[in-house]
Amino acid sequence: MIFRKRVVIADNERALLFRDRQLTEILTTGVYQFWDFENRIKVRVFDITATEITQKDVKVLLRNKASLCDMHYTVINTDENEVALIYVDGQFRDLIKPQSEKWFWNTAAQVEVRRINVSEQVEVSTKDMKVLAKAAKASVLSGGMVVKEVTNQQVGLLFIDGQLVKTLKAGKYGFWNYNQSVVVEVVETRAQNLEVAGQEILTKDKVSLRVNLSATFKVADVVKAVTELVNYKEFLYNELQLALRKAIGTKVLDVLLTDKEAIDTFVRTLVAKKVTEFGLTLIEVGVKDIILPGEMKTILNQVVEAEKAAKANIIKRREETAATRSLLNTAKLMDQSATLRRLKELETLEKVADKVETLTVFGGMEALVNSGIKDGIKLNV
Repeated sequence: MIFRKRVVIADNERALLFRDRQLTEILTTGVYQFWDFENRIKVRVFDITATEITQKDVKVLLRNKASLCDMHYTVINTDENEVALIYVDGQFRDLIKPQSEKWFWNTAAQVEVRRINVSEQVEVSTKDMKVLAKAAKASVLSGGMVVKEVTNQQVGLLFIDGQLVKTLKAGKYGFWNYNQSVVVEVVETRAQNLEVAGQEILTKDKVSLRVNLSATFKVADVVKAVTELVNYKEFLYNELQLALRKAIGTKVLDVLLTDKEAIDTFVRTLVAKKVTEFGLTLIEVGVKDIILPGEMKTILNQVVEAEKAAKANIIKRREETAATRSLLNTAKLMDQSATLRRLKELETLEKVADKVETLTVFGGMEALVNSGIKDGIKLNV
């Protein structure tokens, strides 16, 4: 009939019935018929498959008509230090943050709530972490939970509102971060390398050098290193830098270039004792490079070249002296022995004969022996 309005509500639906724009009833599953001569009746239908009521205007209507509607919905709210985990039919659905609320239609679905006081139970249980991670909702975890993983050879420090609460061993941790500041600092306890690069330093004789230093260290006492120093790496860097300046500033260039290990020993001895007081262990220190300015390189190259030339000259003179001394000794022996002198003459003759093509001897062997080369021999080269 033209003035009769028929409304069908399915199993997965709820409807708000308005008469003259006033909420008068909530319709559940079924078929409804209404006389409506002046089009005064309106029906607003909702799909309740998702269970949660998200429309703000609907919440206002339901709250204003609580006596009429409260049997059809449930409100779950939390106080300022509380979160609530919502499960629908045994499956995690959502997380309610502190001082928040969520509305749900009362349906056949079973809604369960587990409340957690985040001021008393700061750490998130392993079970809850898995549930929240599986949900993978950015809105669930955004700003509300700090997750940190501490691996082997690392130590974690848990700070709540700036106070150190506990140290953490290897593992994965989660902490509620509502209404409090939660920070987890992870510190490496294995040996680490630190480079002190490009330090411009003057030697005792006013030569400017650029020095690169490498150091190996470990964090022996994590709590002391983190709580007593603002930045333990920066602290160690500055101490190495100052010690390096002392080591180079007290020595002249020649000493530094000839004994770089002395710099390593000086720096390590000076720094190791000081950093130990703050929970650090200095394992090794080594100068990697000593870089000279361009003009100083030229001067040193000239000095090295002059030194090499002087050494070569000394060696040459020494060899010449030895050769002259040997010649003098030979001459003395020949002067004392006619036979030795004759052998020397024959040796000389043999050398000459190797360099000629034709050798003509006048007067036979006697002339060769007695007259000498000039009178008894004709050479054709």
